[in-house]
Amino acid sequence: MLSVFPEILFLSPLAPFLIRVALGIIFGLAGWTHFQRQDIASRGLSVVEFVIAIALVVGAWTQPAALLASIVTLMWLFQPTSRVYARSTVLLSLIMALSLIVTGAGAFAFDLPL
Repeated sequence: MLSVFPEILFLSPLAPFLIRVALGIIFGLAGWTHFQRQDIASRGLSVVEFVIAIALVVGAWTQPAALLASIVTLMWLFQPTSRVYARSTVLLSLIMALSLIVTGAGAFAFDLPL
């Protein structure tokens, strides 16, 4: 494939790393917001979001965590009471999670490429 800047193609493993960390931050902040609510369903959702955030930031079990993240973002889309972010942010999070399922963890992860 032709590239405008072929000299920087060695940085391509950093793209999934940056997506993984950004998605982990999104889920960490959503987990913190849900944890501050008083109902038990929000507290349970916050635990799931924290687990996803930690797995994504650390890079362990990235593809299963991204699959679970895409399920949670779909829940955010179809259940507006659990949504913390705007719909555009949720859609972007869904795309980020789906891209991590396809590409894998990237650099600086504990996942081994298969």
